[in-house]
Amino acid sequence: MNTSSWTRLRPGPRAQPRRRAASTFPVASTLPAAGARTAAFALLAVTATSAGPLSAQADGSQDPVALLQARLDSGEVTLPFDTVTGWLPGILDALDIPVSSQGLVFSRTSLQTDRIAPWAPRALYFNDDVYIGYVLDGPIMEVTAMRPDGGAEFYSVNQTPDAGLRFQRETTTCLMCHESRSLTGGVPGLIVRSVLADRLGYPMGEVHDGQVTAATPADRRWGGWYITGQGAAAVHAANVVAPDLRHEVADVRQYVREFDVDGHRPDPTTPPRFDPEGYLSPHSDIVALTVLLHQAEVHNLISMAHESAREALREMGLLALVDIDEVVYEDLRPAGQTRVDGAVAALVDGLLFAREQPLPEPLRGESGFAEEFMRLGPFDAQGRSLRDLDMETRTFRYPLSFLIYTDAFERLPPLVKDRVYARLADVLAEDGLDDAYPHLTEADRRAIVEILADTKPDFPALPARPSPAG
Repeated sequence: MNTSSWTRLRPGPRAQPRRRAASTFPVASTLPAAGARTAAFALLAVTATSAGPLSAQADGSQDPVALLQARLDSGEVTLPFDTVTGWLPGILDALDIPVSSQGLVFSRTSLQTDRIAPWAPRALYFNDDVYIGYVLDGPIMEVTAMRPDGGAEFYSVNQTPDAGLRFQRETTTCLMCHESRSLTGGVPGLIVRSVLADRLGYPMGEVHDGQVTAATPADRRWGGWYITGQGAAAVHAANVVAPDLRHEVADVRQYVREFDVDGHRPDPTTPPRFDPEGYLSPHSDIVALTVLLHQAEVHNLISMAHESAREALREMGLLALVDIDEVVYEDLRPAGQTRVDGAVAALVDGLLFAREQPLPEPLRGESGFAEEFMRLGPFDAQGRSLRDLDMETRTFRYPLSFLIYTDAFERLPPLVKDRVYARLADVLAEDGLDDAYPHLTEADRRAIVEILADTKPDFPALPARPSPAG
């Protein structure tokens, strides 16, 4: 059973947020615009102006949003429009995206910058395959879906009931940032960044240089975000707003470099800068965002692995002439093999959390995300799952990514997937690559092998490993 789209658990009924009084927030459009393109979190930067109609895709390549649009077009599904949050609750229900995944970004790093601020953060929701960006009173919602054949597909949704719900594919604007060699590996992908924002939300500079991943030290993560939940309260850059404005600072780089994050972090008892009643949840869950960090990185690596196979065939002039699933690794030219090997090594490292930084203290969320996420499985005969969270010293109890169950991983061309499995088998073997993966204990490897044996039938069988005596 494919569990990659959260199909086993649908969110329960939600309390609808009360409509905000007109005076709740300042009018963001009257604020000066500066530095918005230094995106702290550019995951879903889209505009309605570049939208085009959602057209049919080739069989097997339709992402979850395209499949939902087909059901809307046929009349099989209709979704309600909420007078406060528009299409958001209906879309989350239809795509099985939990409200508990909500994360709040207050830096002005979407193209809807005039509506985002510390008092009006953008909300992000996600499951294994789809990401939704919602802005208070924004004219559009922003949607990213992962294609089964690799890469991210970007959409926008007009927040008006007049013409009905339609996902408009974005083919130009998003890729200006989201097809970056340095940030997404040159494929349409996801971007997570961390910046210091001024008191109006404009980014002043980066807390962490470039893409934020599990390898980023905890104290450099989440600049420009709100975070709720227990743990790591003093070791991340979230919830912090610089008191100065960007244009008031003579040397911005020095200012950011010398900024005292700890000294400007609000006391946990301080009321939030925003009105939580404008959102589906009052939380910006630290556990959900920690899972998101891993997920965004590995989605990009899976997409890069897809592209490595296509590029290897493209260099041979074969991409349009042969079925990529029929090509074997040995058919490739040496340069193509090298390209594939690099993508495979990077993907396996990501799947196994090879460069994950240890958590400085346990993390505890308050939104219920952890419980919902772990219930999804799949489970082995002992009730274990690759979704089992640790959140004490590392993200997951069994350090192999749950994203191996997603359609995008399942659909990797055999010339790539076979090599991913071969390298994983080498690492997980009893005499595995200890020097390359020192964080994997003998118990970790044994548990991962047993979980895969019960939940991943196409993974090559490995010899049974005896449990330690006693």
